[in-house]
Amino acid sequence: MELGDKVKQRRTELGLSQGELAERMGYSSRSSINKIENGRAVSQKIIARLAEALNVSIPYLMSWEEEEDKQKCERGNLLSPERLQIHLNTVPVYDPISCGTGKWVDEQPVDYLGVPDTMVSKACHYFANPAYGDSMEPRILNGDYIVFEQTESIDPGCIGAFSLNGEYFCKRFKKLPDGSMWLFSENPRYDPIPIQRDDDFRVLGKYRMRMTEN
Repeated sequence: MELGDKVKQRRTELGLSQGELAERMGYSSRSSINKIENGRAVSQKIIARLAEALNVSIPYLMSWEEEEDKQKCERGNLLSPERLQIHLNTVPVYDPISCGTGKWVDEQPVDYLGVPDTMVSKACHYFANPAYGDSMEPRILNGDYIVFEQTESIDPGCIGAFSLNGEYFCKRFKKLPDGSMWLFSENPRYDPIPIQRDDDFRVLGKYRMRMTEN
């Protein structure tokens, strides 16, 4: 099976659109993924990024070792750095962040996650939380590790980590034409959360990627 076919097959298995896979890889549009799936030749660096984004090994993508089919990430180390031949950046992991109705998060790391340097910028700081709840499905699943870029501001429409009156959420931030601000879920079963004028509201980070361990 050719590389493009492998990418399309694995993307479909994960329930990702071309645009969502492009977002995982830091592309601005789905056109790059479409070209790869249609047989465009890519560099070794892009193959490594594809393997990372799809949670598989490079040998699987290249059909070198079929017995390594769909190799999953392990907690703290998505893929072997020796296999990918890339550097892993250490990202602190904190207690679960709510993808539901709100949950406290301790301020001391409970673990560390290895994130390949092809997926993050050295100029930024990152942190991660396990997702707790299903309000951000299907984009983010319960138990996924969510990696955020640390920031104190975020553009409307972006997913981020937020503190609201002492509770911590992963939601999509929206500002409506009337000036009101809300935290929205991806799952339509959850009502949006209003941000009132006197609320203690802080932006903690901007969503960068999700990683799964199963």
